Amino acid sequence: MYSHHSHSGDYVAHGLDCLDDIVAEALILDFKTYCLTEHMPRITDELLYPEEFCFTNLDKKQSILTSDEALIRLQAQFKKFMHHAELVKSKYNNTNEYNTTFLIGSEIEGCDKIHIEYCKKLISENSNVIKFIIGSLHHVNNIPIDFDQENWVKAVKSSKNNIKQFLIDYYNQQYEMLVHLKPLIVGHFDLYKLLIPKDLKVNIKTGDIIDKNEQSNNENIVYLNEIDLTTTWKDVEQLIVRNLQFIHSYDGLIEINTSALRKDLKEPYPGKSICKLASEHCDNRFLLSDDAHAVSHVGVCYKKCLEFITKELALEGLYYLTEDRQTHDIRICYDKMNDIIKDPFWQRIGDK
Repeated sequence: MYSHHSHSGDYVAHGLDCLDDIVAEALILDFKTYCLTEHMPRITDELLYPEEFCFTNLDKKQSILTSDEALIRLQAQFKKFMHHAELVKSKYNNTNEYNTTFLIGSEIEGCDKIHIEYCKKLISENSNVIKFIIGSLHHVNNIPIDFDQENWVKAVKSSKNNIKQFLIDYYNQQYEMLVHLKPLIVGHFDLYKLLIPKDLKVNIKTGDIIDKNEQSNNENIVYLNEIDLTTTWKDVEQLIVRNLQFIHSYDGLIEINTSALRKDLKEPYPGKSICKLASEHCDNRFLLSDDAHAVSHVGVCYKKCLEFITKELALEGLYYLTEDRQTHDIRICYDKMNDIIKDPFWQRIGDK
């Protein structure tokens, strides 16, 4: 088995366990490929998260950082991550004792032109270490959409308080990231669904958000979580198709990310509707990721995801990454579903 997207508490403020413990769990479960993919540093203070202003030293004393100090620390942490990940690779790859191949990548921020250009520079300067990137979007109009519900609502309001416009803004920014960076892996394709309020109402015809206290008999007003955000508005669906076709044009891959299941969503990222479009427009170029931030997340919800992959999507197989032992270049491989199902991994993982 394999995972192409992970983080740790050593190098990201919202991580829970140290990198070595996460690596140890991947070895115990005998993953075929496990990728270490820390976030690239953000470089503008408006994109800092509240917890990134706090720093705990070796004496476990907390201090509050300025914006500049927090940004500098992100840079330093990323350098430490690359060094640490290289040590993991040199210790475990290509040995007779372990079957797991560890690969080093980075989850990049495609939130705006500044970060897209910075990503190009960062990856170019560290191409000997960072072998691939995961192209992700965590912001709309520079407002985080996966941090908390308050910010999610702000992001929608920045898109004229219109969910249709919000999705258009998301997919247009994703397209900018795809065109300029051509990430090998596209991360959590529909991340925006994570924090949708259960009581949010929308005018299905216009996309306008409706005040939850507003009384109306308008048949166009429905709860947002009752509609398919992929196919309800044709112009949104067309943008998704455009993005999928572009990913296919450069042989990119789309991760099926189980963290959505871990967070109690009904489907992984992306959901069935987008996966069906990817089948038609991106030739089912899927691979699997756990997006772990803790030991307990390694391989989490993989059994539930396997059911989704086999029953809902009826995929014939999955792609995965490995490394050429001679050149150390990334290789894209493919496992047939029959071989995936027979993998002893499913016994090792237990009830995760």
